[in-house]
Amino acid sequence: MLAEGHLDKVRTLAPNQYSLSNQAITAHASQSQSSSNLQLSDLANHALNNAHANKSPKTVELEQFVFKKLARELGDVLIDEITPARIEEYKAVRLKTGAPSTINIEIRVLNAALRQAEDTGLLKGPIKTFKQIRRPDPEAPERLNDEQIGILLDSCTGDYFRIVVFLLNTGCRRNEALGITWDDIDLRRRQLVVRSKIGKMGKRRTIPLNDTLMELFNEWPHRRQGKLFPDFRSNQVSMAFRRLREAAGLPKGISLHSLRATFASQLIERKVDIFTVSKLLGHSSVKVTEKHYLALDPSHVRSAVNQLNYGAPGPPNFIQQSSDPESKEGS
Repeated sequence: MLAEGHLDKVRTLAPNQYSLSNQAITAHASQSQSSSNLQLSDLANHALNNAHANKSPKTVELEQFVFKKLARELGDVLIDEITPARIEEYKAVRLKTGAPSTINIEIRVLNAALRQAEDTGLLKGPIKTFKQIRRPDPEAPERLNDEQIGILLDSCTGDYFRIVVFLLNTGCRRNEALGITWDDIDLRRRQLVVRSKIGKMGKRRTIPLNDTLMELFNEWPHRRQGKLFPDFRSNQVSMAFRRLREAAGLPKGISLHSLRATFASQLIERKVDIFTVSKLLGHSSVKVTEKHYLALDPSHVRSAVNQLNYGAPGPPNFIQQSSDPESKEGS
């Protein structure tokens, strides 16, 4: 019923077009027909049904919104008619009102739907995918140094102090933190679970609880049931952080997301391997971690390079000298 309700909202964009039933989707898949028999509405129904079964509500909402945009600009065209040239026209139109990052999300959702349709047999491969808008690499988010962390923590009290400490010590995203319940926290095992329903892109992960968090939870002043932070809303948390930042005299570039960046950069600074950091952050791949967070700590990279000493007096540092004068080279 929930999936059907969402599909009804998509169909209203193009009346009498979004009419593929679940039975029809199954029939399409079993016949493994070519894309020439399928329309955009078929692809939308197939993708949204899968999203409801396997992705978080937030992701479902995003994909539903994207298919509305596609339907509005392209119409209920045949899949074969969605060509690279047609997508370039779509980008040009959307750029008049939308940001490149938003349009790239729409392209990614379309590409993912096409690949999924091929994987499930709805489309015969090979399928085509479309290029995103080329953009310069984003600036790495600012992190807080030790002094700024101290100023921040001294400036906040009560429940807001607790949410700041939680974010600094878990690296959770804002909405993940607000979705955490006491059922997700296991004090005996010293860990918390970010469930797939609240994790970005439906990714589930486990985060160990350090001594600071254990002390925080053991001294929790509220009832240990329901959500950890039931009195906060997303915008409220961000707005409160901006006011706190200004009152504390912290740089304007520091945002609530900087707490997550600080978590990542502090781990990297302490020589935690990038794969572990990526896993703790819940990134889709280690490349995302490298792109957004490795640059936060240039001293980490500089320290790694400084371990080389080619051309310096004495042997290169990668050659281990044996104390045995009879040892043979290469042994």
